[in-house]
Amino acid sequence: MRPIQDARFYTTTPKYSGKVLKKGSDDYEKCRRMNPSADTPNRFPAEIHLPNTPQDVSQALKRAHEINGSVGVRSSGHIMNFPSAIDGGILIDTVNLQRSIEYDPVSKEISFGPSCRVEELAAKLKEVNRFFPHGHAPTVGSAGFMLAGGQGWFVRGWGATSVSWITKIEMVVPSGEVVIASRTKNQDLFWAARGSGLAFFAVITRFWGRTIERSTMWETILKFDINSDNYTELMTWTIERGRDTPRYGTDLNITIDYPEKYDPSYTTDDIPKSGKLCMTLNLLCYCDTLREARTLLSAYEKHTPATRDALLDLQPVQERTFEQVFARKRGFLGNGGQERWQINSIMNDPNVPLSRLVEAIKPCMLELPTRTSSVFMCHCDIVPNEEEACLSLPQDLYISTITGWSDPALEPGIYRPMIERYRRAFPVAVGQYITELDVNSEDANCRVLSDTALAKFLKIREKWDPKGLFPNYKKIVQTHEKMARLEKQGARL
Repeated sequence: MRPIQDARFYTTTPKYSGKVLKKGSDDYEKCRRMNPSADTPNRFPAEIHLPNTPQDVSQALKRAHEINGSVGVRSSGHIMNFPSAIDGGILIDTVNLQRSIEYDPVSKEISFGPSCRVEELAAKLKEVNRFFPHGHAPTVGSAGFMLAGGQGWFVRGWGATSVSWITKIEMVVPSGEVVIASRTKNQDLFWAARGSGLAFFAVITRFWGRTIERSTMWETILKFDINSDNYTELMTWTIERGRDTPRYGTDLNITIDYPEKYDPSYTTDDIPKSGKLCMTLNLLCYCDTLREARTLLSAYEKHTPATRDALLDLQPVQERTFEQVFARKRGFLGNGGQERWQINSIMNDPNVPLSRLVEAIKPCMLELPTRTSSVFMCHCDIVPNEEEACLSLPQDLYISTITGWSDPALEPGIYRPMIERYRRAFPVAVGQYITELDVNSEDANCRVLSDTALAKFLKIREKWDPKGLFPNYKKIVQTHEKMARLEKQGARL
């Protein structure tokens, strides 16, 4: 096989020579590596299928039965540990699957395929002057985002996207049958699809979601110098100001990184000797007027002496577009280079005192291993209803560290620092976001569902997939059993 010169370059619209790619071909390897992270695990499906229609998906599932292979599904590849790649199985890459977006002016619903990207949804919504809470990163695919529950725009008050906004889902179940799931039809599938992430046992082919009238997005940006000395007061103030901010119509995001992260004059993964971390607050809201926006975000005007001393920059409330937000996120993932990424995360236990939380996550926030690593944290304020959907862990704060590097020589040691720091933070966590469950390292994992939701999910899975065609649910079971053993021993770790 010839060397793949372009396999490392990520694009959301790749072209391939056929709809079934066999192991050993150039296009097979190009497709297998078509992920935002160049760090692709060495797992090799027997075939990669690129369906256009639900009927093509049925044929792919039939083929999996023929070769007695398992099935993994990819909508965009933003789950960095690549759980959809199963050795000897079938990888269904949905990049071309019903990749169209339709708007019904009568029902005011939007419908779209599993690999329609966030930026594509945003463009269609702008065209029809409507709003639907898609994701924040422009190249994320719809299915992975929705199956995880969906930490969409303004999630704090409007809820997880798949739970509060999705009205029905078309999917192909393991038997090859194409079915519709909703609150009135195949309710068990509808429940299981919304929050089970990589464990789901069918192939999503289309979503339908309600929309609302479009309004205006506003943003204020605060930037602070942050270090070990002022961290506790700065982080406490930041989280408390968020909790003082109205939930409805606000989107509160915190990042910590080195300003040199994207400076082209730096060419190595090394942290600059003079590098100082900055904490940036991107505080957005969605409302009709500037006056309303200033009121919604006014809690952050109440400074302490420490926050005043650390303040480096303040941009007043001003209009912002989704395109502008996408532009600054675009370089983070999927920029076509050799960047490699690992994401570790927790969702805090709301019952843990804030002072204990802030102290426990401090190493995760400040001890970044490379120049291109960063912290991302946001207020979610999701209080789940297990009767409604599989999404079942409370999401007060989503807390994550993204380790970035470009030199493969740093592997495998580069993986361990953040795994260990987050393991030490598990005692203040209720669990982790299901997209970050790592199929490559059990040490990185903690609960992703409540025990009762997992038990209900497993019963539904057994009904629809008794032969275990979709095996990734086993990783969740393994992790929950591990956590139960540790808790029985009197520890969260």
